[in-house]
Amino acid sequence: MGFKFNFKLNGENIKKYMINCLIVCLIGILIMLAANILSSNYRRNNNNNEDAEQTNSKNVEVNLSTSYEDKIKRELIDILSQIKGVGRVNVMVYFEGSTESQPAYNINENNRTIQEKDSQGGTRTTNENNKSINVVMMNEGSSQKPFILKQVNPSIGGVIVVAEGAENPIVKETIKNAVKTVLNLPANKVTVEAMKK
Repeated sequence: MGFKFNFKLNGENIKKYMINCLIVCLIGILIMLAANILSSNYRRNNNNNEDAEQTNSKNVEVNLSTSYEDKIKRELIDILSQIKGVGRVNVMVYFEGSTESQPAYNINENNRTIQEKDSQGGTRTTNENNKSINVVMMNEGSSQKPFILKQVNPSIGGVIVVAEGAENPIVKETIKNAVKTVLNLPANKVTVEAMKK
């Protein structure tokens, strides 16, 4: 059984055909543009997440190495800015040396005394002393780290405070006394200056 499709081309049919083709083409272009935009947004979001993770891991490393110094500075700025009349504050703290970690050690000591007699009746005594010192390690994830018994923070060599309210001699003296008290420093290691406007 044959199927005959009778389609007569006249002006009106050609116009409808062209409009339908144009609509189908436009829909196809819109679908391709939407797919392209969605895939580029997906890639951008994934890259941003990876960058954020890398930045966070770098921040963790930086924070571990400078945590004590940053903590002292942040706390000093925080407490000084709460004093009446001080205003904005900036602080520089000079540290002598750096943070030192004291790991735990495993010490093995062996002492042995050997006495030998020769054929003529004489004796010879030999002392052997063996000492081995190993750092105690602990597992942390897939790696090992030294077991830290004590962490010695560096001593503070001096502090400079720049504050808006330091133009007032009373506020300046109050700031100096606060820094001396909180950090247990002598007066010659603390300088307070007014912030330029």
